[in-house]
Amino acid sequence: MTTIEYYKEAGITVTKILEKSLANEDLETFNSNYSFLSDFDNWLNILKDKPEINILKNAIKEYQISLLSCSLGLYQQAFMGLRFFLERTLIAIMFSAKEIELNLWKIGERDTYWSELMDTENGIFSNKFCKAFFPELNSEISHFKAITQKVYRECSEYVHGNQTVISKIPNVLEYSEELFTEWNNLASVIKRIVLFSMCLKYLRDLKKEEHEHIEFSISEEFKSIYPIIQYINQ
Repeated sequence: MTTIEYYKEAGITVTKILEKSLANEDLETFNSNYSFLSDFDNWLNILKDKPEINILKNAIKEYQISLLSCSLGLYQQAFMGLRFFLERTLIAIMFSAKEIELNLWKIGERDTYWSELMDTENGIFSNKFCKAFFPELNSEISHFKAITQKVYRECSEYVHGNQTVISKIPNVLEYSEELFTEWNNLASVIKRIVLFSMCLKYLRDLKKEEHEHIEFSISEEFKSIYPIIQYINQ
């Protein structure tokens, strides 16, 4: 088989996988995860002048590629992209409160670590961070920290190639309903984490007219979190 023949055959295979993905009996979660691209774009427009904007743009690009990878049967790559999206978004939010650290990172003088994002004293889900930007959400941050750590660990199993997940990945390109569903469930959780984290850091500083661009998705996602709903509606 020539190189051209090989890639033509691969193209036919992934097209068939895409058809099976889109024929899934329950596409509600997949559709919601796709719609999140538009929701996130609204945030990008609001935050376009922030120094961390390029990290957020890079993060959502990887999310879009991850979404596509899932639909084409490239499951391990899809989970890897999902973890990248979560990590990069949270790093951008962390740097939004530490501009000196952001500038050092931009010139290659600083690395980033997952452990600092989850740090009890200074991380995004710490009492200190919450008190500085949205103290009314204090009762929620421990819960969101716990689910963030859990979903990150689950995505990391695919990044590290743990036996528990490798056995589920087909040895050839083919559709897996199990992995398609698993990816979409994790993406749905990560979408919620990201939206909460952005509300935690940015919502109280937004102008009233900026609320109009995000209030629908925020209201739908956080019906049970009164401080967010109250702030959106005031």
